[in-house]
Amino acid sequence: MSSFFVAGTDTDVGKTTACRAIIQALQAKGVRIVGYKPIACSCEEGIYPVENQSNESQTDYDAENNSDVLALMDATNEPVSYQEVNSYTFAHSLPMLTRDKSRIKLSKINQALTILVQKYQSVVVEGSFGLLTPMAEGKSFADWVVEHKMPVVLVVGIKEGCINHALLTAQVIKQLGVPLLGWIANRINPCLGHYKEVVDILEAQIDAPLLGKIPYIHKPESQELGHYLTNIDRLMYMQTELDRKSVV
Repeated sequence: MSSFFVAGTDTDVGKTTACRAIIQALQAKGVRIVGYKPIACSCEEGIYPVENQSNESQTDYDAENNSDVLALMDATNEPVSYQEVNSYTFAHSLPMLTRDKSRIKLSKINQALTILVQKYQSVVVEGSFGLLTPMAEGKSFADWVVEHKMPVVLVVGIKEGCINHALLTAQVIKQLGVPLLGWIANRINPCLGHYKEVVDILEAQIDAPLLGKIPYIHKPESQELGHYLTNIDRLMYMQTELDRKSVV
């Protein structure tokens, strides 16, 4: 019935961790919810990454073992398949910047999202890299989010430099004209000094509520994280309001 987009201030800030927490928290409220990652990429590759050079028709999946996609599947109670919650998996990290970008079709991604939205109460859509990263067919993830009028949850990886990244990303979301439902603080550096002060500054300056704070956790992809989101009622209320307005 509804969908929203989870954007990160950077890569490796914990978007999948936040998606897992959102799915688990909303499931605890009785919501039938799944995650969807349109484009999944490998986070590790050699010094000279090799893109697919074959001229033959390519599969949309270099493999079906991306850790982010598997984490989303594990988080939901719904019996989803890998290909239902992911449209493209690449064995290298930046297909959007190589010749492989021609393999990515927005029509397939749009169709997959439509099917999920019609089947489940809510769909958490996880982006790749940052919001302004190229997606496909000359469009960025931000362009695609605007086309779908999709509200956004911002994930901030609490680390050095995150204040600047977070405030700039929040500003971009506001300029896009889509709702910023809230933001999640994800502690990715356990050794960072002044953690509380950083979160306090962001809470004061981001014009959206703090949905929760996820501490540094070993292997979060296998943990129960929903209880770290303490303002999830706000997310449910906003989704209800957006659904109501779309019907009117």
